[in-house]
Amino acid sequence: MFQSGSPVKGKDFIDRKKHLPLFRAYLDNNQHIMIKAPRRFGKTSLVKQIFDYEKNYPYIYIDIRLNHSLDSLSKHILDKAYEFVKIQNFIKQAKNSLLGLLQSIKTISIPDVAEVSIDMVTKESDARELFIHALDTVNKIAIEKSINIKIIFDEFQDITSLYDKNILEVLRSVAQHHENITYVFLGSIESIMTEIFENKSSPFFHFASVIKLDGLDIDELFLYTKEQFDIKNISYDKNLLYKTILFLQGHPEYSAKVLQTLYINATLENKPIDEYSCIEAISFRVIENRAYLDELISKLKTKKHHFEVVYSLANDIKSELPSATLYNTHISLENMGIIKKVEKGKYEIIDIFLKILLQQNNDMMVSLDGKLQIRL
Repeated sequence: MFQSGSPVKGKDFIDRKKHLPLFRAYLDNNQHIMIKAPRRFGKTSLVKQIFDYEKNYPYIYIDIRLNHSLDSLSKHILDKAYEFVKIQNFIKQAKNSLLGLLQSIKTISIPDVAEVSIDMVTKESDARELFIHALDTVNKIAIEKSINIKIIFDEFQDITSLYDKNILEVLRSVAQHHENITYVFLGSIESIMTEIFENKSSPFFHFASVIKLDGLDIDELFLYTKEQFDIKNISYDKNLLYKTILFLQGHPEYSAKVLQTLYINATLENKPIDEYSCIEAISFRVIENRAYLDELISKLKTKKHHFEVVYSLANDIKSELPSATLYNTHISLENMGIIKKVEKGKYEIIDIFLKILLQQNNDMMVSLDGKLQIRL
């Protein structure tokens, strides 16, 4: 319960349940899907619930960030593809034990495809050609096995960093012919994912159905928390607990961490949850994330006007920057995943802990007992 740091599955998977029926319906109809949400907002948990916990669909999961080039991405896809025909470590075998691999492909029903793969890998083919071949191979294996394979690209907005922007046109032109593959695209930079999938000039316009994940449902999270606290006979004020959950804005990871802290402290100390314990739990978790938050702040300070604009947003200060400069800075901050547009001319900071940190006065940032000064 109140798990953080890894995908949540099973009975502790809450709120996203309202997205599951739609997600399943799209997958059942082999409809390509794009899911966008800020980092740490539960995209991976949603995918893991469907593919790992419920185990209803054959799939290949690819995290774009774990690949340093288009070539490595393609080889990763090929490795995963050949696992469907019981060949493990296809790329390694192609380079190190070719004779054994040649014997293995005689046992599969598409040896010609495997031979092409071996030829392309051992001769170090053009990266774009290998990428196309890798995806085509998944489709051919899916056809041979009479299945539909779901390919999940996590942090998809980073794919252009592996090659160039033309890779989007390449992928779109290839993917539209794959009748036995359903593509699922996950992305944490909402502005870029929107540009890729919802801009009329983009090759991916109208290619995938869009699912946008917001923060957790406050009421559902409150009821779940109440239930867990009641099981342990933890004493708490309902209004204060709701106020704390509301303060965290439904941020999945931060809410889980703060509630976990309240749960553990109340259980170990056998004390009721009061306002001080709520502030203490939030403070503890903000301080715990200081290294990450300081890294974000340092990154902002390397770009002209970025820190100034984010600081102004956190403290509700009107920016004095020229309108054109402010507009361009807002766009850049959106593309960094720091802020989001809530309405015309209005933006808010995505990371609630970053906002809390920026709201502290420099001389009051940390009190003598090491806790941030936070008002609920």
